Amino acid sequence: MLKRLFIAVDPEPAMQETIFRLISTIKREYPIKGVRYTVPQNLHLTLLFLGDTDEKLIPKICDKLNRICNSMPEFDLAFANLGAFPSRHNPRILWLGVNEPEPVTALAKSIISGLHFVAEPDKSRFFPHLTLGRVAGNARKVPGEGFSRLFAKQGNINLGSTRIREVLLYQSTLRPEGPVYTVLSRHALQKRC
Repeated sequence: MLKRLFIAVDPEPAMQETIFRLISTIKREYPIKGVRYTVPQNLHLTLLFLGDTDEKLIPKICDKLNRICNSMPEFDLAFANLGAFPSRHNPRILWLGVNEPEPVTALAKSIISGLHFVAEPDKSRFFPHLTLGRVAGNARKVPGEGFSRLFAKQGNINLGSTRIREVLLYQSTLRPEGPVYTVLSRHALQKRC
């Protein structure tokens, strides 16, 4: 049986609350039609999207994640700056970036390389970001003034940092009201003294 999987790190609860307050501010002060915002329980930073994966591979994935995480230390991750894919002028995804991405990038690269049996390293690009919202297809055609004002006023926002202590393997179940993410396994990073 296939399961839709991805590997991610989650901000600590205090940072999740800070990010959700930012989302609430954006919705209230920069109303943009056609954006589906991320709900608090789904806030995460994806390290590797595996997509539809044979569930028989999950134990092997977990074993590899344990080995990788046992060799990588905990780190702080600072969230800052708003952006959009593919660009601020043609937004499809509104995101929150990170400052000093080296530790999370090193972790993602180790995971991408280590899971070559389920993900193609050459095709797995990593750009550290946390998705705040997705723009509906019909809303993309009309660039909104809300986005221009949002990036002008909040584009260089700095939310502070959060400690990353573990890597999570998630299952994503797509539903009409939005995706539901279920943690399948947790993999602790090395504790810092």
